[in-house]
Order: sequence, then structure tokens, then C-alpha cells
Amino acid sequence: MKVTRRSLLGAGAAASAGMLLPLRLPAAANATLLTGVTPFTEALPTLADIGVIDATHGGSATIRMVNATHRFHRALPRTPTFAYRSRLGGQDYLGPVIVARQNVPFSLTVVNRLEAHPLAAAIDDALVPDGSTDSFGPRTSLHLHGGNTDPANDGDPMDTFTRGESKTYEYRNTQEAAGLWYHDHAMGITRLNVFAGLAGGYLIRNGDDPGNGRLRRDGSGLPGAPYEVPLIIQDRRFNPDGTFDYPRNENPTTDRAWSPEFFGDVATVNGKAWPNLEVRRGKYRFRVYNGSNARFYNLALRSGDTTLTFFQIGTDGGLLDAPVPLRALLLAPGERADLVVDFSGRRPGAKILLTNDAVVPFPAGDPDDTPLREIMQFTVSFARGWTAPLPRRLRATAITRLAGREVAASQDMVMCEILDAAGAPLMALMNNRGFHDEEMPMTVRSDTLEQWNLINTTGDAHPMHLHFTQFQVLNRQEFDADGYLAATYGDFYEDGLLQPNTGPCPPPPVDDRYLTLGSARPPAANELGWKDTIVCPPGEITRILVPFGARAVPGRPMAIGASHTGDYVSHCHILEHEDNDMMMRYTIEE
Repeated sequence: MKVTRRSLLGAGAAASAGMLLPLRLPAAANATLLTGVTPFTEALPTLADIGVIDATHGGSATIRMVNATHRFHRALPRTPTFAYRSRLGGQDYLGPVIVARQNVPFSLTVVNRLEAHPLAAAIDDALVPDGSTDSFGPRTSLHLHGGNTDPANDGDPMDTFTRGESKTYEYRNTQEAAGLWYHDHAMGITRLNVFAGLAGGYLIRNGDDPGNGRLRRDGSGLPGAPYEVPLIIQDRRFNPDGTFDYPRNENPTTDRAWSPEFFGDVATVNGKAWPNLEVRRGKYRFRVYNGSNARFYNLALRSGDTTLTFFQIGTDGGLLDAPVPLRALLLAPGERADLVVDFSGRRPGAKILLTNDAVVPFPAGDPDDTPLREIMQFTVSFARGWTAPLPRRLRATAITRLAGREVAASQDMVMCEILDAAGAPLMALMNNRGFHDEEMPMTVRSDTLEQWNLINTTGDAHPMHLHFTQFQVLNRQEFDADGYLAATYGDFYEDGLLQPNTGPCPPPPVDDRYLTLGSARPPAANELGWKDTIVCPPGEITRILVPFGARAVPGRPMAIGASHTGDYVSHCHILEHEDNDMMMRYTIEE
């Protein structure tokens, strides 16, 4: 996370070339393997193993947050974890996949039965409310990430409940079919609760995506069960006794427990270390989630020396207009991708690797220090599978394009990081203010379209997430970050170091004085769908068009189907940054 100004601009340019990065896979396999942990010997848990809550007809369900132990690999001891456990399954890590239907309401009651925290040593008292009992009875708040929810059911970081308490969330599911997910969002310990296991998938169906494998009149269709498989990708690190190895801050100038980012040396998918999935010779639909705290993935499929083509059919907020062929996919923490991979041309017994070559931290890390170069394996069987062609058009009604439409307002947000004199990170901020700063909250008008300019002055890429809505990427553009910081913060910015809680709030826009490094670049083809989390490269402005209600563009459908007023948050989805303190409050008003 350390800023190096001399490399900032070059790093930003390399990271953001349409977000489709060239594959640069080193020949070496994973750099670190625990003793006896052999990759590709664990079977990938599928939907049948994970468990499904069928909410397509509405009704209600209850899940309990519990302490558990989970075996990530047969060669590892059982790991103390958290889990969302339903009455239908015995989950001991993560939670069941909830399958809902557009405009069919569903209520979810969540019961907190958590006791000792598996990562208690990493709790930073400076980040949690006074009197919190998070070490032995942690606060929780369930957020439906990507959900078009009202504030009371959004899972706000301050709307927490503790052991022995419960909360019922009412989900109206007023949005298009999409791959959402739910996870903990408790203020100051999100990174630790999610790391311990509090996350799960949430799929919404509709007529474009019924999920049953039904063919269209032309014989095309999307793969259904058992050819639809979630892939929740996370990186973890373990101690020899099987417990999680999540480090405290190693900065010698502070006794704070907060660590600025976490990068593990074990790839897990659906809770198994480097798993294998036996696939039939046909098409599979993979609902891919980057569930890692801080790691970006540049994913590719490799068969020997060959890089395979696959198709992206959906983004965070739903289906694209048409499938987009890819050979690599960049996925930031919090982002999801809906992919189709065709194994029909592979010979029985073939091994296909899901690989990664994204550096850490992204995009300016050391390419020789990227241990997770292999994520999982697919082994092709003799059996034939789903062979129907993909639809040429994925949606009955094309996505409403927001570019070129009049906006009600344009708002600027600056991503800042605060370093000590030695260059070690102390915190990450929005608009150089903490979340609770009285100057921080901003307002938007309901049912209007706004342009948000996400100004990244730091040396890292940040995945910025907005609650409540789904937006579209307008463009990205490099700018003179040093010049902008110096002009905006004056004497509070010196020698590359910024003093926190200083300067104007809100910040000034980046004007033409700082836009001399290149013209604006449109999004790549696979970013032309609805998004709720977006990669903001360093030294760049990422401009997004945000509808704050279902009627933001009169007469044209949005991905969201309802308008709400009240308080929401926007934040970086690197969970360590979110906790300290790259998060801001915004309020939707009538």
C-alpha cells in the first residue's frame, strides 16, 4: 500500500488499459505450499454441497451465525471459523446460497450465536465502538451486497447486533437477475468477520435467467443445474495447528493491531484449498465471486501452454446484452463475474488450470512475489454435458445506456492514504476524512442521475462499492495526482505525505490543469453492464453514472426497480481499507 510517487503514474496507466490485462503467467507454480497440502486433491464443493435456500416463491428463512471448525484440506487440521448455518445444512464455513426471484419478496432472519472470535488478536480497539465485546461476542450486520434495499434492510455498518440477538431483513428483490452476495458489514471488524467465514452467495432469477436450463425457441440457453457452479475465491494463510494466520500490524512505529492489507499464500474456492472440479464435456456457468480481503485476481484458463477463451455473460448487477469473449479477467475484491466455459472440445482426462498473475498489492507490486498463480483445476470426464449454444442476445430488453444523458449533479470523491514518516500506511480515507467526521456526509436527490468522479491519488487500485444502486462506468482518465494534492491540501501535503482531516471537504474537481496525461478511455466490453463495485486505478479518475432510483431516467428501465430515501454508504472493498477508514456516508433525499 506504500505510495511511490515516482512510479504512481506509470502504474496507473498499466493497470487500466480497458481492465483486460495481458496474461503474464510465470512458469513456477504456487510459491508457498504447506507441508502435505497437495493441490487439486480436494473436490470443489458445488451447490449440492454448499446448500441452497430456495426463496423463488417468497416466504422466509432463518440462518444462524455460529462458531464452527472447518477442514480446508485433508492435510490441514480443522480451522476455527464462523459460518452462516441454515436448518437445511451443517455449514461450517461461509453460508448457503440463497436463490430468489425478481419482485418476489423474501425475509431472512439472522441469529447471532457467535462466541470467541477466531481472529480476536487482530481486533483493533481504535476502530470499534467503546465497550464492544467483539473478542468474545462480536457485533454483526448482514449486508446484501448489490441489493436494491431500503436503509432499514441494507446492513449498514452501524446497524449491528450481538450474541443472543437477531435481525430480520426484508428483501423485496426489486432488481434484475444478478449474482449478488451477502456478507458481514460490522463497523471496524468487517475484515475479520468475513475472513472468518461470514459470506455467501445470493442469486436473483427472472425471465431472462430462469436458472432451470430451459432452452429458447432457437435452441440456445444458459446452463442450469448441475452445470451452474458458484466459485467463491479467497486467499488464506494458516498456522501449523490449522488456525488462521492473520497478522497484526508490523509497523514498528505504532502499537495498532490494524494491518493495511492481507495477502494469503493458500488459494481457497468454496472453502477448499486448491480444489479440483470434475467437469463433463460441455458448457458450465460459473458464478465467480472475489471474496478476498485485498487480493485482485487476473484470471485465465490454461491447458498446457494454451490459454483458453471463455465468455463473460454478466457483471455485478446482471446480464450483459451479449456474451463477451475473454482470455483473461481482472476481478477486484467485491466484484462478481458470470462466466461460461466450454469444455466440450477437451479430451477426457484433460486438466485445465484456473490461473492468476495479478501482483500484490495491485497494480504496482513485485511480479516475482505473487504466490497464488494457480487457483483450482478442472478435470474433464468422459461424459457429455450441456452442449446447447449460448444465446446471441442475453436479455429481452437491452441495457439502458446512461452515457450522454443529462445528469442532475456531478460530485467528486478523493481516495487518500495516510503514511507515517517512514512511508508505512496508517489509514486510508475518503475526502481525507474519517467515516464519522461531521463534514463527510453528502446528499443526493432521489430518482436523479448523477456523475461521480472517483479520484484516486494513492498508489493502489481501489474497488469502490456503492450501496443501494447499480451504476455504469463512463470512462477513466489519468491525471497529475501530485499536482492536484499539492494544490488541494497546500501545506498539509509535503514530501508525498498528507495530513489527515485537512483540506476542503468536499474536494474540488480535477480541472484541466491536471488532465494533461492522456484522454479519457471508455470502459471495456465486459464493463458495459451494471456494476456496484468498480476498479479505480491509481493516478486516475474513474467516472461513473449513478441512478439514485428506479425513475432516474424517465421511461427507461434501470437494473434496480425501486426508489428509496435515507442513509447509505460507499466504500473501498479492500476490507482493511473499509475498516480504517475509506468509507463515506451519503443520504438520498426526496
